[in-house]
Amino acid sequence: MKIVALLFSRLLLFAFFQGLIALILFSWFESQKYWILVATITNICSILILRTLLKNKGINLLSIFKFDSTTLKKDLFIFLLLASISIPLVLLPSYYLNIWIYGGSSHYSDIMFQPISKVLVYLLLIAFPLSIAFAELATYFGYLMPLLKTRLKSKTLIVLIPAFFLSIQHCTLPLIFELDFIVFRALVFLPFAVLLGISIFKRPSLFPYFVVFHGLLDAMTVAMLVNNI
Repeated sequence: MKIVALLFSRLLLFAFFQGLIALILFSWFESQKYWILVATITNICSILILRTLLKNKGINLLSIFKFDSTTLKKDLFIFLLLASISIPLVLLPSYYLNIWIYGGSSHYSDIMFQPISKVLVYLLLIAFPLSIAFAELATYFGYLMPLLKTRLKSKTLIVLIPAFFLSIQHCTLPLIFELDFIVFRALVFLPFAVLLGISIFKRPSLFPYFVVFHGLLDAMTVAMLVNNI
């Protein structure tokens, strides 16, 4: 039950916090543009949840992000190779899904990068990538994957379950009641999530490298918002 709750936690928290913002603004439509704030608040909740769960096991949250000094050179070499593969896996699905679903229009980016308060964007420029670095991959691959290893015999399921939920969590970030958008968000990060799952399963010491990489990728996302204010 704990595994199921944690798998769905971020997807549900995204919807919940967007709902709170919609109540404050008296508009679900207006709440959509604040998805990056919703994500940051959810990240903080995820970090607190992970801290509690790990503390109950006698584990310090920060300890799961430690680099293994004994395999540093080999890990760094393998990570750089995988990072070079990761970049097209992040960019190309968005490009092709946009053509397939929206005919190459700017509809998706128009939704995702609406202008919001300058002060808020500059605050999130640090808060969003920093919080997501300690929350997202830690939830799915830092906590859930090792837990699944103790419960499941299938290596395929141990990799695909957290990768799948990492991908589909984006369906509610932001939550827009438009089937095309939901499908786009569900699939756009799936190839990258599967690569992460396989890589971290095969070599757990790569986990902190991907955490840093993920944080840097999301810093670029906020930078795109800066261009729209």
